[in-house]
Amino acid sequence: MHLDRRAVLATALLALPFAARAQAWPARPISLIVPFAPGGASDIVARVLAQKLSRSLGQSMVVENRAGAGGVIATELVARATPDGHTLLWAHTGTMAVSPFLQPRLGYDPLRDFAFVALVARVPMVLLAHPGLGVSNVAELIAKAKASPGAIDYGSAGPGSNTHIGMVAFMEAAGITMTHVPYRGSGPVMTDLIAGVIPLAMTGTPAALPLIRNRQAIPLGVTSAERLALLPDVPTMQEQGLAGFDALQSHGVVAPRDVPAAIVARLNDQINAALRAPEIAERLAAEGARPDPRPPEAWRALIAAEQERWGGLVRRIGLRVE
Repeated sequence: MHLDRRAVLATALLALPFAARAQAWPARPISLIVPFAPGGASDIVARVLAQKLSRSLGQSMVVENRAGAGGVIATELVARATPDGHTLLWAHTGTMAVSPFLQPRLGYDPLRDFAFVALVARVPMVLLAHPGLGVSNVAELIAKAKASPGAIDYGSAGPGSNTHIGMVAFMEAAGITMTHVPYRGSGPVMTDLIAGVIPLAMTGTPAALPLIRNRQAIPLGVTSAERLALLPDVPTMQEQGLAGFDALQSHGVVAPRDVPAAIVARLNDQINAALRAPEIAERLAAEGARPDPRPPEAWRALIAAEQERWGGLVRRIGLRVE
């Protein structure tokens, strides 16, 4: 009996630092690490949310862009960060569901090394072409690519990123081959697309909309199963002959694995409340992002399902990044 009491007391004492840490959180500004350069869908949506959370949490949430290796460098950094809730990661389909299969020497396991905090939004992508490419729809692009396999370059936010795997899925569905040009985020890709340095790219709706509105790029198709309200004249891939094609970016927040459960719960509550606030919902909708508040376990389950889908694609075509 005395041994049992001592064991219970020891367990309680070990838990005290974590309980105290959770109770005092946040004690200083929170870093939200976005693993890409500014200007892409991840950066745009993250900043909308961070501004709202800074007010509701009573501490600044500072967005830090740390680009490189398709988001892997920053993701590995956060996996090793102190689990006190003051360092968070903007996670997405690429870093969580694609890179584990694409890069054999990855320094983290998404399902093992992170606490899933909250799914924020799901974002359709748009396939964009520079006017100089001379195509105005998916059929024309496919015909041009088949006439000269590998001759058309496309840019992405980096190996294993949403925009990379989206293009890989598109090429497989269309039966074509094009050449990948990786960047350090969607922002630099869009800059070079406007300049005509690269002729083609797929990117999240938030990054695509300004280019379309300013007639700097031609939207060939959207990756969602239905047309977007913001782009009603742009057909889906399915409408253009790619049966069943549906590729959305999933964006959310994760933390280092051992962050106290109380912090995860509070963050999830605050993020979900922010997503239900009319001004945030409207702001995200204006960017083409679809708010999707869920509990942490549902966010984790979504990534597990996406690993099954995208990991299968990577294995099927033998795609690797060394």
